[in-house]
Amino acid sequence: MRFIILGGGCYGTFYLRQLLRAREAEALSVSEIIVVDHNEVPRAAREHAPNELVRFAHSEWDDFFDQHLATQNAASTDQFVPSPFNPHLALGWLMRCIRQEHPDFELDLEPFSVLPGTPYQEQRAHGTLVASHADWICPVHCVEPEICPHTRETRFWDMDVTGRALGAKLQSAGQPVRGVHLFHCHHVSYGVGSYPAAELLQARDAIRVELGRVNEQRFLIGTISRCHGAFHVLAAERGMDTVSRLTVVPNLNLDTARVEDDQ
Repeated sequence: MRFIILGGGCYGTFYLRQLLRAREAEALSVSEIIVVDHNEVPRAAREHAPNELVRFAHSEWDDFFDQHLATQNAASTDQFVPSPFNPHLALGWLMRCIRQEHPDFELDLEPFSVLPGTPYQEQRAHGTLVASHADWICPVHCVEPEICPHTRETRFWDMDVTGRALGAKLQSAGQPVRGVHLFHCHHVSYGVGSYPAAELLQARDAIRVELGRVNEQRFLIGTISRCHGAFHVLAAERGMDTVSRLTVVPNLNLDTARVEDDQ
């Protein structure tokens, strides 16, 4: 199994160390680890000795997604390892795919007409809904076990269930979505979570089908763990003036889009 670490700074350095340890202990099947960073020699490269399993890709994340996923199909076993500050990457890739393949559609990120009702929920100005089942500060590398380290009780919540329930709530609130696509970051080794590249490709293919059916529709897109999530309502509307729309639709620019991770 190939793991792709998104960022080679403090988080990526930790993830790389943990994956190598898990592989050495034969606790995890690892065929290759790719560390993607906009720095030519990130911290992870400076702190880890050369290893035949590890490859460093000098690239912006969006560029890497475009190039790498173009070579994959829905049977891919690759796993993306995100940092806490880049949950937007899957959404950004989907939007670029739609713009490239369907230039007659105008894309927008709509505010949510209803919120999930989690203990923490924040609708941000650019369209991101940040939700959490915790109203406390969680450990950075929490593995989200069945017994919550904070409450000391069985964890009864799951953001996957919450996200799909949110899709039903939007339907009832007059903001129906044609599909719910959640990229679920599961913990694979202590402190390391990943989501399958195949989930992105499957979402793209499903959206392709829907865009061929209806001229105006919405999709609920989320990158989640068991406790936390970042959600978006992606609206797509077929228009007539395809040239001007291509020039006015901005690139995805969320406030989580770039946090320097070079420490």
